[in-house]
Amino acid sequence: MRTIAKYSTVAAAAAAVLAVVAAPAASQETSGTFTVLDQGHVDVFGLAYENGELDLHVHDEETATEYAPSEVVLAAVPESKTTVPAGAEYDFLGEEGDEMWLLSDTHVEGVLFAGWGTEEIAAGDFADDTLTITVHDASGRGDVDLYTVDGFGTPDVLFDSDAGAGSWDVGAASHGHLNWAFSEPGAYQLTVEAEGVDAATGETVSTGEVDYCFWVQA
Repeated sequence: MRTIAKYSTVAAAAAAVLAVVAAPAASQETSGTFTVLDQGHVDVFGLAYENGELDLHVHDEETATEYAPSEVVLAAVPESKTTVPAGAEYDFLGEEGDEMWLLSDTHVEGVLFAGWGTEEIAAGDFADDTLTITVHDASGRGDVDLYTVDGFGTPDVLFDSDAGAGSWDVGAASHGHLNWAFSEPGAYQLTVEAEGVDAATGETVSTGEVDYCFWVQA
């Protein structure tokens, strides 16, 4: 579902999203100023570098459309609801069996397949072909955790809203996915920044802090 509705604040957007997702699915409806993305392949943290400006955007791979983060609400549908897995290594998510809503790092039909992409950044633009993504803060009804899992099933926590800001490095001209876990339904806002050192000038270039809106459906 790709739905556009006419609301500007996170709270108003969340209320509108709730109404939208309760309606029958449609390919796209247009009536205002933001787009709800709730399934398909999306680079939530899309990065581009042009004329000395580093840009964070949302890239909808399904329609080859780019949006400013302020134009998008990213929704976790009810089908994303699951439980905290067993094992002490997953204690950062809560107690085993607790409810959570997960946008997985592997494709699940009907659920948002959310990741990051730097395909628009050429090799050689940044020192060591490396940029850093930082999630400074997350606000909402519950906890937010972003993490990856290695081939042995061990999680690497990139951001835990209980622990403060979290950062990780990404390569230029690359792409990846991660797990996005939310402990409660409702609206969330993530404040994100990306930066890197310009290889030609040696200066640090930043996107500045950018807000993203998520809506987790009960």
